Amino acid sequence: MLDYNYKACEYGVTERMVEMAINGSGIRNTARVLKINKNTVINTLKKRKTSLHK
Repeated sequence: MLDYNYKACEYGVTERMVEMAINGSGIRNTARVLKINKNTVINTLKKRKTSLHK
């Protein structure tokens, strides 16, 4: 198993970010819970915005 220093690289973090956004969690709350930078959350959601409109 890989041990990353940077939490956003861990397996499943992107999916958790998207799920939290769909369920109404804010950007800062998501960043705090996942222990990653809020800018990472914003950039990831911008890249994934097409999949959020299902």
